[in-house]
Amino acid sequence: MTREHPTTPPRGLRRMWRRLMRREDGNATIEFAILFPAFMLIFMAIFETGMLMTRYMMFDRALDIAVREMRISNNRNFTQAQVKTLLCAQTVILRNHCMEDITLEMVRLQENSNDWGFPAGQAQCRDRAQQITPVTKFDIGGNNDIIFVRACMAIEPFFPTASLGAFLTRDSGGQLNMVALSAFSVEPTQ
Repeated sequence: MTREHPTTPPRGLRRMWRRLMRREDGNATIEFAILFPAFMLIFMAIFETGMLMTRYMMFDRALDIAVREMRISNNRNFTQAQVKTLLCAQTVILRNHCMEDITLEMVRLQENSNDWGFPAGQAQCRDRAQQITPVTKFDIGGNNDIIFVRACMAIEPFFPTASLGAFLTRDSGGQLNMVALSAFSVEPTQ
């Protein structure tokens, strides 16, 4: 009779362990558990990117249409609320809180010999969490003035915890900031 070392498991337990280690029943489950989170993260990032691009293109197009309306209109006394209404009328997906979430800045550019004097700094965006709406400059300009328009809209991401949102500018409540730019020359009145 041979004595086994006190730290080695009994022979029957070793056989059972070897038999269990040779089985391949749970391989698909293990692969699924490892790969599923990575695929879901990739799916969420692709979906979020697609929706952000769609929202941004619609917002940028809406700003272009509003600027065109201001440029060719006989009304030379647009208010900030009227321009926001023009913007919101053109957006389809962004209508929930459109009037409250848009900040609009219109600045008359100064013509210098080498520099146009664009506004310095980033666009002022609304902070929905703190209920802060920044005061921006709104100058409709006169005949032949060049007006720089900058609009910012706070939007809610579909997947706030996805990794894509970490690279975008946000307010204190986690809202993403979309900024659209345009410029136009004020047509002379006849």
